[in-house]
Amino acid sequence: MNDIFISYSHHDAAQAHHLVDVLHSSGLSVWIDKSGIDLASRWSREIVTAINDCKAFILLLSNASMQSASVVKEVSLASEKKKKILPLIIEPVVLSADFEYQLAGIQHSPVTDTDAIIRTLKKLGIEQQPLQGKSIVKPTDGRKSLMILPFEDLSPTGDNGWFVDGIISELIGALSNIKSLHIADNQATKEFKQYRGQLTQYAREMNYQYFLQGDVRKQGENVKISTRLLDIETGDYLWQGSHKGSMADIFAIQEEVARKVVDGLKIHLTMAEHQRIGQSGTSNPLSYELFLKSEEYFSKRTRESWQYSIRLLDEAISYDPQYAMAMVRKSFFLSEFHRIYEQRGEFILEAEHLSLKAKEIEPNLADIYQALSSVYLQENRLEESEAAAKKYIELAPDDQRSHFALGFFYSQTNQPHKAIPCYEQCITLSPDNLACHWNLILNLNAINDTEGSTAAALRAMPLFAKHIRLFPDDEHSTVQYGNIFFLAGKKEEASAFLRTSKKLNDGQSYYNLACLAVKLSEHELAIGLLRRSVDTGFRKIEAFQYDPDLEPLRSRQDFQMLLLGLLQ
Repeated sequence: MNDIFISYSHHDAAQAHHLVDVLHSSGLSVWIDKSGIDLASRWSREIVTAINDCKAFILLLSNASMQSASVVKEVSLASEKKKKILPLIIEPVVLSADFEYQLAGIQHSPVTDTDAIIRTLKKLGIEQQPLQGKSIVKPTDGRKSLMILPFEDLSPTGDNGWFVDGIISELIGALSNIKSLHIADNQATKEFKQYRGQLTQYAREMNYQYFLQGDVRKQGENVKISTRLLDIETGDYLWQGSHKGSMADIFAIQEEVARKVVDGLKIHLTMAEHQRIGQSGTSNPLSYELFLKSEEYFSKRTRESWQYSIRLLDEAISYDPQYAMAMVRKSFFLSEFHRIYEQRGEFILEAEHLSLKAKEIEPNLADIYQALSSVYLQENRLEESEAAAKKYIELAPDDQRSHFALGFFYSQTNQPHKAIPCYEQCITLSPDNLACHWNLILNLNAINDTEGSTAAALRAMPLFAKHIRLFPDDEHSTVQYGNIFFLAGKKEEASAFLRTSKKLNDGQSYYNLACLAVKLSEHELAIGLLRRSVDTGFRKIEAFQYDPDLEPLRSRQDFQMLLLGLLQ
């Protein structure tokens, strides 16, 4: 029997599941219909029994729940059974006649005030119980494990998501320098936005014990950041805090939050770690704001967004001509733009100039050497590119990105035997990083190490399976997973994967599936997938012309017609 029943509209599923996480982590037993009770067919004996057995009935109030016939039934039944009803407000609503009578005289609370909710439940006779059974997370390598969850944008305009994401990225950067702390990278935080399960389940799957939750309100020059550090094992918040100021105070606010995390986790810092937490790339808040916005646009990965991102960095540098990190990022963005979209010599010349200028300002900034390695690689200055990547590792030996950069250099210069140990080191530093596993498998396959690539693929398969289970909409990883079946020698499973693949949104994903189909001698299927790749925007003509994976198709008339259509 569960003490608490939660009634909600499926439109409010994210808020409902978050509340379940909070209550579960506080030792409270909760019943919730995870499929979303707006489905009439789900209003069944199971739901009636759960309402009969509960001690408290929580109703999530929103415009959507006001319109839900199932929610109306549940509230009516709970009232008839004289259950203790606790209405929690998701958004301001005017109670309909169906609800006004049932909720008359009952105090409403905001769904975000979790402390008040737990206090109210205690007054209703529901006590917190210590968590029973196995620990949620397994013992780690001795480091404390932390993930910063996506913060909520509470800005009045609701359009400052780029600023919120930037704040998180900076916090991750500041805390990632602490050797005794294992912190999820920025990509993991972004992916979590798509997660729809319970936080306790995620903690168990990904093995994080501590979670930093928060929200940001930005209105003009005024900023307020509220944060909470949760221990998922005990369900306790180690601290909760609110930090207010103007944009001029943003660096001090970020440092204060980072130090609060360290204090809450009871981590001892070295002198160097103390200093790095307090470092900021600029003292100019406007430059910083432009820098954060440029990162958001770069992450969109379109030609137009990258062009705009570069213009934003121009502005950031104009307000602070000594902003080394902004110079490095512009250098890297120009290099990537040159590599992927438009090969123009002036881009590479400017990229090199910016990196060298940043090096004069801040010679020990490790990211400089990632940018330089990329620039030199595209100029075919291979010795200098390799040296820059090695310097990146020297300055950031515990950062998997530095080893990835050297591995990428070796992969691009057809030296897979040298790339392999780089990606193996990436995996040592970041065991769950799918990109590291994927590139290791590809390079082992490139040297025809069948035994090694099969072993690496088998090692990676459960990681990909777990990731896809948590994030079923990540089609990029899903397509890689299908290819891993093939590389692990599981051809029947790979073929079945091809035939059961759902509709995709990205042309690149269809193209990669087509390459897999060719490897499996599924040529008709491959042609169909290539057509879909073109229809959904994939138009890299050189891939169709020169990719060795497609060689068995090039004599086919339907392939030649497809290529002709691209060339016209």
